Order: sequence, then structure tokens, then C-alpha cells
Amino acid sequence: MKFQPSRKRTVKFIFLILFFGILLGTLLGLLVGFVVPEGVVRDFFVKSLTVGWEPVTVNLSLLTLTIGFSFKVSVSSLLGIAIAWYYLRYFR
Repeated sequence: MKFQPSRKRTVKFIFLILFFGILLGTLLGLLVGFVVPEGVVRDFFVKSLTVGWEPVTVNLSLLTLTIGFSFKVSVSSLLGIAIAWYYLRYFR
């Protein structure tokens, strides 16, 4: 009986793969926006929703801080996340 080492994936690895999935989806959306002519299909893949907080500026007279967070969610980026999830789920 051989000892099989555990091949658990780290949280860093999972986030890295999902990040690359988001990048892949964004590139897919840019490609669709460039190749597909104006119409419903292009709008479906290219339109995005911005989610986050507007930038807030705090002026302390010596130091000014601006803090904000936002990201765009589109169908193509969700498709990229789905592809990354498929990779994580079925390719070990």
C-alpha cells in the first residue's frame, strides 16, 4: 500500500486561478467587442455593471488620503470565472 500525498490546493492557488479566469473573461469581452458588429450579441457580452464604493477623500492638511474600491462585472468576466472554476474542479 503506497502512501498518496495530499494534493490539497492552497487558497492562494485558488485565488490566482480565479484571477486568471477574470483576466481571460475580460480579454474575451474585449475580443468580442472588437470582432462582433454592433447589435444585441455585442451588447450582451460587452456591457458591464460597476460595483463598489465611490472614492472618499480625507484631507488632514498634512496628508490627503483617497480611498475607493470598484470593479466591473460583465457576462464575459463571469464566463471567465466559470472556465477557471471548471479548471479547478475537473483538472487535478
